[in-house]
Amino acid sequence: MALPNVYIELIRNGLGLVVETNDNTCGIIVPGTAVNGKLELNKPYDIYSTDGAKAIGIDPDGVNSAAYRHISEFYSVAGTGKKLWVLAAQATSKLSDLVNPDAGVCPAKVLLNEAKGEIVALGLTAKADSGTTLDGLDNEVYKAMTSVQVLANEYQKKIMPFVALIEGRKFTGNASQLRSLYEEDRYRCSVPLFSTSTDGSASVGLMLGQIAALPVQRKISRVKNGALPIDVAYLSDGKAVKGREDLDTIHDKRFVILRQFPNKSGYFFNGDFTATSQTDDLNTIARIRTIDKATKIAYNTYVDELDDDVETNSDGTIHRAVAADLKEKIEKQVNNAMSGEISKFTATVDTSIDILSGNDQVIYLDITPKGYLTNIRVVLGFKNE
Repeated sequence: MALPNVYIELIRNGLGLVVETNDNTCGIIVPGTAVNGKLELNKPYDIYSTDGAKAIGIDPDGVNSAAYRHISEFYSVAGTGKKLWVLAAQATSKLSDLVNPDAGVCPAKVLLNEAKGEIVALGLTAKADSGTTLDGLDNEVYKAMTSVQVLANEYQKKIMPFVALIEGRKFTGNASQLRSLYEEDRYRCSVPLFSTSTDGSASVGLMLGQIAALPVQRKISRVKNGALPIDVAYLSDGKAVKGREDLDTIHDKRFVILRQFPNKSGYFFNGDFTATSQTDDLNTIARIRTIDKATKIAYNTYVDELDDDVETNSDGTIHRAVAADLKEKIEKQVNNAMSGEISKFTATVDTSIDILSGNDQVIYLDITPKGYLTNIRVVLGFKNE
């Protein structure tokens, strides 16, 4: 028998600490020209300010001025200190080249792999075009959408989910020609059609900056976010937003544009649409960011449970005490980590599955997201009392 003593046991889970996730880190692929000793093409860089961009050879007056514009607009909204992954691709690269999985070098894969799952929103920009138009835009826009969704499905399986902002280049100016994006099945794609320039480009960096500045559940079109730090806005046909009569049509086709409100100064986003059905739960970026955060938390919570030996009942089903522990673990993590970002979260462990026979244990995770006051109807009139 050991000598009498005082034994102290340390409890290491009493604080209920939660798994950290990267919720606001963005990435952008920009057209570029290599700068000796500074910028290499198809090499990822992480920066935290416009000074960081200048340090790698992307500045407002040099050969990479187009790339600098996107980055500077990102920081005008996100603020200095926000991490941004940057990759400069060949200036001759078209949008579809950036996400072509069969290419010798796929810039999007290079950047996503280097970021190791940090990137929640990926901006795709270019200077080169196909020279042909399709459904009101440069043909490359829709071509890139197809490859982006394939790529996003691949990275979803790796627990590295992202949503892509594809530059809506060279709008013809005819809103009726635009494709209705709610008829697509590309829920990981969003197409900004607005710009601060008249050169046929779209301001992807500005939209990324707003995403980086907000919590996951918040829409970029929330008016309380404040007006964007710009003085003038165009669409990518080079014509000003102010006074246009086609904005409702473009909005209804689910493109992201800028708008104004009567008696309120400044420009605001019209929404955060993705290219999918209006009945798809993931038809907005806010909903995608919310589910992606929960996905990462669930993975980080349960990966340590893999191949663990657990108690079972006589019929091979999981013991209720083990099921209760699995339920408590994930509910504590999600409810603590996403407090204020969701309305409700519950987990249900399927206790009817015979895991002794090699069947997968299934756990259902249900999120009630925040609602949005997309339309507010005010009924106003006189009353004689």
